[in-house]
Amino acid sequence: MQVKELAELAGTTVRAVRHYHHAGLLPVPVVRDGRRDYDLRHVARLSRIRWLAQAGVPLSRISGMLDAQPGGHDGWAESEGVQHASVVADLQATVSTLDEQLERLQEQRKQVVRLLAVAARGEHLSPMPAAVTSFYDDMERRADDDGTRRAVRHERDFMELAFYRGDIPPEAALVYETFEESRRSESMAVFDRMADRSPGAVPSEQELEEIAAAVVARIHNQLGPAFEPLARSVDLELARRAADLYVQVGRRQDRRRNRAVADAVVGAVEAARS
Repeated sequence: MQVKELAELAGTTVRAVRHYHHAGLLPVPVVRDGRRDYDLRHVARLSRIRWLAQAGVPLSRISGMLDAQPGGHDGWAESEGVQHASVVADLQATVSTLDEQLERLQEQRKQVVRLLAVAARGEHLSPMPAAVTSFYDDMERRADDDGTRRAVRHERDFMELAFYRGDIPPEAALVYETFEESRRSESMAVFDRMADRSPGAVPSEQELEEIAAAVVARIHNQLGPAFEPLARSVDLELARRAADLYVQVGRRQDRRRNRAVADAVVGAVEAARS
């Protein structure tokens, strides 16, 4: 029979048959009248390959399983001395691999369920906690000029990127969960100060220090007595990584300001820990 007939009988494709030839799983038949001539042994071998593959057995292990068949039933066994234990070991390894895949699928399912709940509420799909998203939405609504809105959007984009990358301590979300009106007004004032209204203007060192101090003060005021225990629970290396990312993703003209803010926040965390 021709390769197309073989593929149809085994429920696969001609491309898959050729792949199994290339992988050494399926012997290449003799050529008759200019064509490869497959027979029932090929159908049986291909069916077993497909059956094991569909069960989740990797192709790299299938060859050993086929060749370990007692007596070499398909007529092509390369090593009839392969011990039955090797097949058992391969199947046990396959079960372990499938268990790992199931765990990953369970985690993916949980994440999709969370995303479904977010989408059902009409909220923005993002790895950022809802409290963080809500805060920046509110800040953008309060902004009364384009410069302030840009400052808000920049920080929001940074936070979202950091959550995507896993480069921000999960404790950071706590800062946003209980923002009272007075604290939101204070945050709006900080964004207003960070707004770029004079392109090309170079801020002085004193201005940079004042902006950085205002950001730290906003965090201290928001968390109050909870700041020190929270700082002690933060992974310091992760905090430094988030600080470097904050500087890296900023515009070139904002690098000095962002560095000052990032260093001040990390410095406040370090001081609280000590």
